[in-house]
Amino acid sequence: MQLIPRLEREPALEIATPSILNGQRRRWRVAPSSPDAGTLGDLPPIVAQLLARRGLKDRRETGEFLDIAESLFEDPGTLPDVDLAVERIAKAQAQGETVAVYGDFDADGVTGTALLVEALRRHGVSVTSYIPHRVSEGHGLNVGAVDRLCERGVSLIVTVDCGVTDVGAIAHAASRGMDTIVTDHHLLGATLPQAVAIINPQAPHSTYAFEHLTGVGMTLKLAQAILRPAHGDTWSDGLMELAAIGTITDMAPLLGENRYIVARGIAELRRSRSIGLRALMDAARVDPAHASAETIGFAIGPRLNAAGRLDHADLALELLISQDRVRADDLVRQLDGFNEERRSLTEETLARSKELLPAVIPPLIAVGGEGFNPGVVGLVAGKLSEEFGAPAVCYAIENGTVMGSCRTAPGFHWADALAACDDLLMRHGGHAQAAGFACELADLPELTGRLQAIASEQLGEAKPAADGIADAEVELADLLGPTFQMLQRMEPFGIGNPAPVFMTRGVEVQQVNTMGADSQHFRMRLRAGSGTWNAVAFRQRWLQGTALADIVYTIGVDHWNGQSRVRLLIEDYAPTAHPRLAI
Repeated sequence: MQLIPRLEREPALEIATPSILNGQRRRWRVAPSSPDAGTLGDLPPIVAQLLARRGLKDRRETGEFLDIAESLFEDPGTLPDVDLAVERIAKAQAQGETVAVYGDFDADGVTGTALLVEALRRHGVSVTSYIPHRVSEGHGLNVGAVDRLCERGVSLIVTVDCGVTDVGAIAHAASRGMDTIVTDHHLLGATLPQAVAIINPQAPHSTYAFEHLTGVGMTLKLAQAILRPAHGDTWSDGLMELAAIGTITDMAPLLGENRYIVARGIAELRRSRSIGLRALMDAARVDPAHASAETIGFAIGPRLNAAGRLDHADLALELLISQDRVRADDLVRQLDGFNEERRSLTEETLARSKELLPAVIPPLIAVGGEGFNPGVVGLVAGKLSEEFGAPAVCYAIENGTVMGSCRTAPGFHWADALAACDDLLMRHGGHAQAAGFACELADLPELTGRLQAIASEQLGEAKPAADGIADAEVELADLLGPTFQMLQRMEPFGIGNPAPVFMTRGVEVQQVNTMGADSQHFRMRLRAGSGTWNAVAFRQRWLQGTALADIVYTIGVDHWNGQSRVRLLIEDYAPTAHPRLAI
């Protein structure tokens, strides 16, 4: 098999996808071959190419990646201040203090809160929890919450997925005799809070080897430092699945330590003893035996997030720590209802946002207004960024305050961009791929202008491209046997390790069945050489009369009615111009 490098003289596969790109014609090109592919070991050529494109440089890195080696799981003792945190928690346990776990309202914060609550309970600590309301309290630790926790007898607060920029609230806690331990993964501000410990791999004095842990990842490492000495290899039972859910839903790169956490967490989820997660998977019609990163991303994560978006994240937290199946089923029904409402509201807000877009898409998209729901603006920003290939912010305006949520495109770092506009913001936080902020309405025009300028400088003035990149052009038969087995070992797929995208030309279309109320999906039966293949496409329309097709797709396994079959997921297609287009 010969991989085809990306050269400008090569013809690109042009495909019309009006349902996705507003009628633009999408051009697909094949990625260039990597010079490192031959140094990664005795691998099928296509697998070597894929691994090289993911930044692997030698046999050792290849082995760690494919084996998901224990060496990927870092020593928590190398995190900054973790020893101080363990010492303070030990003191709380010995003296019978009440510890509050204070988490963010998204799925990362909720899973991290549930994980740390469970870990502290196992450690014999008297623990309570607190998650702020998205609209009435906003992100991060706030003074009102500190006062309420003080009234409940709390003497130590441990933050989850927040806290590193909450200087005022932590100072207020200290003034009321309460200590704070911060666990956070977001970028630090100019002034550090007066906390007993700040566990954050972004800290200036950090020597931690992996910088991309999520909020729940930080709590997992703290739990490891607390529990492993007493519990040995069983310390993580029931905790890894929570860490996997939060890591995937927070769009963290699934490389390095995150790859280890997610892989081990999925394995745990498949045999989960969590009453809440079992109830959630039953309601979502997920077979636990086949739980995957896709399961988490499309079935579990959105339901957990829906509570904090439209009501209160306490509902999701209660589900994750529930010991009562009847109550868990009731909570799942509520989350399902919020999730359906969230879907509808997101589509309505997305349609309204598109009406506000200029005719020429700028380097950075900024849309919003009064009546936009703060709970779905992040989802809308993500959809806009994905569709138009540009960083996007969608914002809601309430009582003169702008609440924005940001999602990125390649080459743009949202947290850095917001930090450069700190003087215009009431608060902000996040990381490269996703961030949020609040500002006064009067400052919105200047803020938008500055962000546009930053994006123009980083990304250039050119209109965002609609081009797609396929990892390789192959014959379908090339993906069978040892190559397919190796592709499965590359899972779990996600941010930083996307499912490989392939291009194949001149595939015979034997059968097509449209699906959906508006026929916006379809199933296909394809033939290539002597083999036949099942395929499915979503949010695309079938062009009648297409007998031969050039297809762009990912490959996976479909589990249905106790059977497992190889299936192609069609990303895009076009009628073949010639029986075989020569390159």
